Amino acid sequence: MPSVTRFAERRPALQVMLLAGVVLCLSGCKLVDQKTFNPQAGKPPKPYIPPPPPGPPPVPPLVELVSGTPPAEWSAPVEQMVRKALVRKPNILFVVKCLVPPSGNSDLDQLTLVQLVQGDGQAVTQAIIKAGAAPDQVEITAMPDSTVTKPVIRVYVQ
Repeated sequence: MPSVTRFAERRPALQVMLLAGVVLCLSGCKLVDQKTFNPQAGKPPKPYIPPPPPGPPPVPPLVELVSGTPPAEWSAPVEQMVRKALVRKPNILFVVKCLVPPSGNSDLDQLTLVQLVQGDGQAVTQAIIKAGAAPDQVEITAMPDSTVTKPVIRVYVQ
């Protein structure tokens, strides 16, 4: 049986076709280099920059009361905390914040805030004054707050 090379020697056209076939087969092959094993080779390194640390947690309130809680349940603890705060710092400022969840209707939010301030907000303010704080040491504010799910009163100290 004649070999392919002897057969190709007799016919030059077949020799050219055989050479072209070998060249085409080899041109489809990917050469092995450093990127074969590491696609990131040759690229400049990107340094890892860690995310910034979280900020400090918010200052917790001295007292947090849910609107509608009977005064008998909260008046004694509020009075006790106010007295302790006044002993530590006589010129302390008590900030009473009346917070309601926003409803999307500004008129309804305003009406709810007014009712909260006139009801429980004033009662807490009066309890703080009764516990020994001067009236100018108590500040009351009211606003909608998306972090609450029901009307609450928070007392902060400064």
